[in-house]
Amino acid sequence: MWPPAGIAFAALWLVGPRLWPGVWLGAAAVNYSIALSLPAALAIATGNALEGLAGAWLAQKYLTDKRGPFAEPANVFRFFAIALGASVIAATTGTVTLELIESIRGAVLTNWLTWWLGDATGIVILCPLIVILASGRKTAWTPARLAELAALIVLLVATTVEVFTGWLLGSNSPPVTFVLMTFVIWSAVRFGEASTLSLCGLIALIAIAATVSGRGPFAGRELNQSLLLQQIFVSTLVAAGLILAARARQLERLSETLQRANAEMEEMMHLAAHDLQEPLRTVINSADLLQLKHRGSLNADALEVLGFIVSGAARGQQLIQGLLEVAEAGQRPLSPERFASGEALDGALRSLGGALSSAGAEVSRDMLPEVRADRRMLQCVFENLVGNALRYRSQAPPRIEVSARQQGRVWIFSVCDNGIGIEPRHRERVFRMFERLGQHDAPGMGSGLTLCKKIVQRHGGRIWIDSGSTGGTSVHFSLPLEEGNNG
Repeated sequence: MWPPAGIAFAALWLVGPRLWPGVWLGAAAVNYSIALSLPAALAIATGNALEGLAGAWLAQKYLTDKRGPFAEPANVFRFFAIALGASVIAATTGTVTLELIESIRGAVLTNWLTWWLGDATGIVILCPLIVILASGRKTAWTPARLAELAALIVLLVATTVEVFTGWLLGSNSPPVTFVLMTFVIWSAVRFGEASTLSLCGLIALIAIAATVSGRGPFAGRELNQSLLLQQIFVSTLVAAGLILAARARQLERLSETLQRANAEMEEMMHLAAHDLQEPLRTVINSADLLQLKHRGSLNADALEVLGFIVSGAARGQQLIQGLLEVAEAGQRPLSPERFASGEALDGALRSLGGALSSAGAEVSRDMLPEVRADRRMLQCVFENLVGNALRYRSQAPPRIEVSARQQGRVWIFSVCDNGIGIEPRHRERVFRMFERLGQHDAPGMGSGLTLCKKIVQRHGGRIWIDSGSTGGTSVHFSLPLEEGNNG
């Protein structure tokens, strides 16, 4: 592995081609110091400078991205192609030069491969690390995050030393180099590109030291071959780590974009609903005033049309109210507290007392657990679910059962009825805004289940529907079990 190749590549990429004389002179000095002739040292230095210039030019052309050059997996593949291609220049120039001065008689291909892979490995490990660190991107390091990183480093070093030296199991240590990929994945997903590249560099140092001393899974053959295999292994770890880190960042950006879009949509919905209230109120008031002042002079057809106007405007108001309720459920800060969930059900039943009485409904309930939730929102969920059981009832008097059971780390609440039921193919559709099935003349605008879903999801749970034991509908929703509360 030849670190200067990665340093030169990064410097020319970040600062520009004006640094090429420094790269050329530095490479010439190093090569002259190892007993090469001055012309040979200058020729090899020319190849090194051209390698950095070509790679930096291609990187600036194809890896320009305001989010960072390694923000997308496709850019990582492009970078590796550039690094492998640019390394051909230095490897070819150096090998030809050494052949001309008769320093590598009969070993051209082996030396070319060694040179090429050494430069490529130096570029793919050091260049991205320097570029990422130079970007100045901030990382929030909480105590828990620092502790996790420390644990990762300790476990990585211990495992790498065991894999390459057998310090614990000795000569019986199994050849399981692939286990190191676990730590690369951990770092890529949790800590990003810079940490992943640093850890891959640490693996490379341990692997080189062990291989040179004749230990580890790549030893046991000619040293140059062993080191080539070790470099291929480390380069594979770097490639996988960078791609996974880029994918993790991509998913994080998509999640943030989705959250912003949802927040903006809810805000727009809230504002639009408020703005639409006033014109609908004007329509209703004007129609009422027209009926009041001119009822005697209007014929039956005109009065019927006025009735359509009033009912349509009233329906519009109900739709807007549903929008406002859903928007509020998504925007209003949660006020979680620990309380008996049965209290929320009691409040819902009091609110629906008249409807329950007129329908002759019977509500049975189990002992409901204590939960940590927003009391008002949980009551809203019970109101909508019990209200739906009344709204979509069959010919028989409504029978509603409310229960809860613990399942793992969540409480599962169930509201079951003996109503008309919902066909399996519609059980996801009913959670969409303003979706109403079956009795379209029933009261309500079809926003109740949408509201319930929004509230339950904000509490970290989910909601779903299946067939009730009595042929009606069973709606279930989950709430996380509070730590230390088992019932």
